[in-house]
Amino acid sequence: MKARTAFATVLVGVLAVLSLLVVRPFLDYVLGAMLLAFVLTPLQRRLAPEVGSRLSAFSLVSLTVLLFVGPIGLFLQVALSDVGELPTEVSDLPTYQSVERVVERVVGVQIGTRFDQLLGSFSSALAERSSGLASAGVHFTLGVLLLLFLLYYLLKDGDTLVNWAKHVTPLPRRVQNDLYAEAEEATWAVLKGHVFVATVQGFVSGLGLIALGIPNAAFWTVVMMFLAMVPIVGVSPVLGGATIYLVVNGRVLEAALLVVYGMTVVAVTDDYLRALVIDKESSLHSGVILLGVFGAAYFLGAVGIFVGPIVLALFKETVEVFTDYYDLA
Repeated sequence: MKARTAFATVLVGVLAVLSLLVVRPFLDYVLGAMLLAFVLTPLQRRLAPEVGSRLSAFSLVSLTVLLFVGPIGLFLQVALSDVGELPTEVSDLPTYQSVERVVERVVGVQIGTRFDQLLGSFSSALAERSSGLASAGVHFTLGVLLLLFLLYYLLKDGDTLVNWAKHVTPLPRRVQNDLYAEAEEATWAVLKGHVFVATVQGFVSGLGLIALGIPNAAFWTVVMMFLAMVPIVGVSPVLGGATIYLVVNGRVLEAALLVVYGMTVVAVTDDYLRALVIDKESSLHSGVILLGVFGAAYFLGAVGIFVGPIVLALFKETVEVFTDYYDLA
């Protein structure tokens, strides 16, 4: 290897490492922007010739913000709706008062003082961590702003970025074309098979909660849309909790109806849609999906639920493309 080539290789490697260190704190937001840009690019390509690339990209970013603000507003409404009715002190809770009387009668120990001391220690610890919470809030705000800016520029200049990547990639153009085509197919397969199906399954499950009068059914419907993306877990925690709620309140018949609804309508919807929207040849094994969801969620947080299966699908398709063109044995 020539000295110039070696120097250039080392320089590129060092700069790549430094670039990764720069991006690492906001890697989850960067991947989220790339995923949203991939989904919205077909709309961008339709709108850009009509209104211009900048206006179309800005409109799609604005639409994305509105779609996210809605669920967040619903969550805050549910979380804060009953705050005014909560007791201002723990000693005001009826359950706490009953437990305190029983303990004092049987054991002869007053737990009120001890509990107040414990609560004071907890408040002190929370105050000490307030700076960390503030830092996390600043990080989240900067991450969201970065995601929106990246989404705008990826929509506006995404084709230029792809062409540049093809130009600098040291692979034959036919290999690159097949690689990009397989990557796009795999990504859409994961999105349609797991995001779309999860959204529909959560919505169908939510209809059952609404029909039975479960409190905050709209909020739990949104929760189930996200839970349905997690293999094994699915919507069962919410439906199970709703069933227990109905039983505790003496509505045994309605609880039985919810169980039957979950085992028939919800289950059939899941199976039918997955068979309808996923090509069996391009779908991932359930075990691989489980690994992608849990592993990426641990590494990247919430965005890993979406990105993990896609990364593994891209790896699978990349190996297949290289196997077709090169002898890897």
